[in-house]
Amino acid sequence: MTHSANIRECLPSNHANAIASRMPSATTSHPYVTIAIPTYNRAALLKGCIASALAQTYPHFEVLVSNNASPDDTAQTLDEFSDPRLRVITQETNIGLLPNWNACLANARGEYIILVSDDDRIMPSLLERCVALIDQHPQLPIVITLSNLHAASLGQTRPPRVSRTLDTGIRDGTTILNAFLTDQITVNVCGVVMRTALLRERGGIPLDLPHTADVAAWAPLLLLGKAGLINEACATYTYHDDSETARLGVEQLLHDGRKVADLIAQTAESSVQDTQLRKTIQLQARRCFARRGLITLTDFRKGGASIVEMSSVAWQFRRDLHGVSLQAVLRFVAVALCPPFLAVRLRRLRRSTPEQLA
Repeated sequence: MTHSANIRECLPSNHANAIASRMPSATTSHPYVTIAIPTYNRAALLKGCIASALAQTYPHFEVLVSNNASPDDTAQTLDEFSDPRLRVITQETNIGLLPNWNACLANARGEYIILVSDDDRIMPSLLERCVALIDQHPQLPIVITLSNLHAASLGQTRPPRVSRTLDTGIRDGTTILNAFLTDQITVNVCGVVMRTALLRERGGIPLDLPHTADVAAWAPLLLLGKAGLINEACATYTYHDDSETARLGVEQLLHDGRKVADLIAQTAESSVQDTQLRKTIQLQARRCFARRGLITLTDFRKGGASIVEMSSVAWQFRRDLHGVSLQAVLRFVAVALCPPFLAVRLRRLRRSTPEQLA
């Protein structure tokens, strides 16, 4: 996970006080947290992301930015900050998206870490609320908060799915994971606080899953025992039509979904002692990514693929698409039979209404 990089730390004139303020405190029982921001070529977005991170009401944290050799004004934007809680790693060359996430993990000083992309935002109370649960159960592996979803191309934000059965508190991690797998809650990595040592022990962010690496990093931690849940939005996740993930091929997207479902199932096999619960988690993991697979295929069709092309990919991954609901299958068939030009017109019509993100 270690990469060659230059490290710069923002220091005010009083260097001694700055160093003391950014180091973990030996006298406090509260955990030190790293807010890690991997960034590349998004200077305009990065400034707001750092500002939201520094606005935390919880005092014991650092903000660690890994600049992945950005050719834009990222360096100048970082120079505008003089907050002693900010550390900057500058990669000498572009090491890639996921290795840059791992560079953050390798350099984190916090007992806990949260990975926030430069276009995402976290609310001021996120760390305070998460640490309140960690204080109740020290060494908690993970705390899950919910996240809003912001569509950059539409300029619209929709709230998360909120659990109707789970309140904020400490629960069995399997219960929270099952809520995620059955689409009862909206979770993204920018709202997940993880125990740094555990994430490192598991190898960090997997490099072979460009589409689902974030889920592969945090979801298995929910199978290690107790976990925290904040059943409301504490972050906002942004998605783009032209993101690196959006440019992945349909086969890669489906492959990654299958692999992360297998990872969750394998982790449950070794970590969950209750036979029925273990089987439930394994089943729901495969159903979850089967549903997502159908969505991926419908997006492939909407993007201009012919019925033959879509059917060929669906046949290739047919074993991974079992177990979805009849409603999901009928929706998939309807989109598959819809001519691409009509699908484009319908999508544009939907985008003109707030219900698009409802």
